[in-house]
This record gives sequence, structure tokens and C-alpha cells, in this order.
Amino acid sequence: MPRAFLDALFSLVAWPSLESLVDGSDQLFWGVVQPLSEMTKLSYTATWGSYYRPYAQNATVTGWRRGPEVNPEAGMRALSFLQTDGSLGVIAFRGTDLNSSGISGQADACANEVLGGDKLSELCGNFSTHQLDYYSRAMEFAEELAARHPSTSWLFTGHSLGAELASLVGALRAVPALGFAAPPLKPVLRRKHLQVTVTRWSSLTLYDEHDPLRFQSKGELLGMNCSWPSTAPIPGCRACEADPLLTREVCQECFAATHTFSNYLKHVRKGTRPTCHGAPMTA
Repeated sequence: MPRAFLDALFSLVAWPSLESLVDGSDQLFWGVVQPLSEMTKLSYTATWGSYYRPYAQNATVTGWRRGPEVNPEAGMRALSFLQTDGSLGVIAFRGTDLNSSGISGQADACANEVLGGDKLSELCGNFSTHQLDYYSRAMEFAEELAARHPSTSWLFTGHSLGAELASLVGALRAVPALGFAAPPLKPVLRRKHLQVTVTRWSSLTLYDEHDPLRFQSKGELLGMNCSWPSTAPIPGCRACEADPLLTREVCQECFAATHTFSNYLKHVRKGTRPTCHGAPMTA
């Protein structure tokens, strides 16, 4: 990370508002987004599942130390990061393991069904209700860390399912969330009968413009969203935008090309700021 970006972050005693982040300088924007992207990457590569890499097990991000984590073989996974010289903290919730042949991916698929209010697949009987209640496990982890570090200014992040958990827990705990490629959020709040009032700056979600989850999430987020032009546009993605069902072949092609976190890392490392869009004031 460029030194200027590090300086922008370490001069802070609390996380900047998401509004000031969007409206502020490149130095501030990337000083926040770049380390969050690396933490989100580690949430995949340092935890159980198909994306685990031994080199990442104890890895961290420059200027940060690893804190407590939740890392079961099957279930909600998250890492925490604390500034080495500062008062900021991050929880990075892991997204979905798309390898359905393993226990990690199977549990994630079932957890997505639970959050989506869908009929559970037969294989979900292999897991307990406690294991599949990712929302409650994420909330417990956030509460535990807040109790351990009461003077820390927290921010939540993650990709896909991880961004969903970050935004949901953030909304309930009044903690800012900056995520990558979150699915629709308001339907989950309605199904769980969770009463929250959020401002348009409660959360910020970053998307690839052709990610089908961006299409699905229009009007269903808890805050602002920004989008990058696709690095490799797929001609059929415009057709997916009109009817963004992931069962459609054209949407599956778009999903494969745009939704993976490796694609989002390309956007961040390219260094072009996304274009940001408004959202309704309340959920």
C-alpha cells in the first residue's frame, strides 16, 4: 500500500463517515478500501474451505495485527484485524465457498438458503440449526469483540455472503459496513422481522457494474452503492440485468465473469474509483 494511503488511515482515531469517504480524496478512499480488500481476501484464504492457502493462515495486512477469529470447518467464518498503532478495528466476514463438493461449500449453500428464506436442500440435514444461522453467529462475534475492545472504532466488511453479514450486523449494531457485492438485504430484514432505521450512509456496497447481484439488489440495499465498469464485459449481461435470475444461463455467465472476489481485487488494484449512487433513506 502506498505510504500516503497508510498515513491517511493512521491519522484517524475513528473510521470516517462513509459519506466523507465517497466525497473525499483518493488518498482517503483508497486508504480505507485497499486494506479492506486485502482483509476480505484473507477471510477466504486464511479460513477453512476450498480457498484456504497455508501461507495465509497467520498473514495480516500492513499496519494491522490479526485478532480473534471464527473458523469452524462448516459454518460462519470471520477474521478480525486491529491497528498496530491506532484505535481502528475491522471484522471481515467470509463469503460463500462455491465448491459444493466439500463440507464448507455445502454449509455455505445451506446458510444462503436460510438467509434467503428458501426451502432447504436435503443435504442441509447434515448441519445443525446453530451451524446454519450465520446471522446469529456473526452478531455474537461482533458483540464479543466490542466487549473485548470497548474503545475500538469498528467497521465491518466482506464479499458476497460476507458483505451481507457485514451490512446486516452493522445495521443492527449501528456500525458502518463497507462490502463488496452484497445480495439484496432488505428482504432478510423483513423475513427476520428486524426493525432498523438506517441512513443512506449506514453502509456502502461496491459492485462490478455487470455483477448479477448488483441487478438483484436495486432498491434492496441498506445504504449507498458504487460500481466499477466491468474489466471484461460479457455481451449478454445486459439481458441478465432485465431479469437477473441466477438460474438463467446468461446470468450464470455474468456471475462467473464478474462476481468472484478475484475480479473485485482487480478493480481495487487498478486504482480507478467507482461511480457512486444514492439509495432510499430508510429501510
